[in-house]
Amino acid sequence: MVIGLLLSLALSAPAGAAYGPDLQATTAAASPDETAIRKVIADYAKAIENKDVELFKTVKPNLSVDEEKRARAAFASIQSQVVKITFLSIDLKETQAVVKVTRRDTINGSIPGAFPQTFTMSKGRTGWVIEDIGR
Repeated sequence: MVIGLLLSLALSAPAGAAYGPDLQATTAAASPDETAIRKVIADYAKAIENKDVELFKTVKPNLSVDEEKRARAAFASIQSQVVKITFLSIDLKETQAVVKVTRRDTINGSIPGAFPQTFTMSKGRTGWVIEDIGR
């Protein structure tokens, strides 16, 4: 499902587009874990915008071979993509987190619409990573 979403959204984003996270959901008292989680999600968006499979694998290290192939095909099929993430909630419990966002992509100059995404994340020795991406 993740790669299907990636494929449809990857078909229209500009390669050099700048990721602009919505910082309205950021509070002055954000914990170090919340800050790190937001950074991982920002890197996820940057990986899509820059068609950077290696960065994608860094933020989602459990990316399967099949998912990687589909990501590469999606990246090759688009000219440009801008990803805007609006954080709705971060439910943090020790080394696990569920992050709900609204994502709006601009693909090849057109905006297909906004949609919800839910990231299941975990914290390991190297920091926070994405385990699963759903709607």
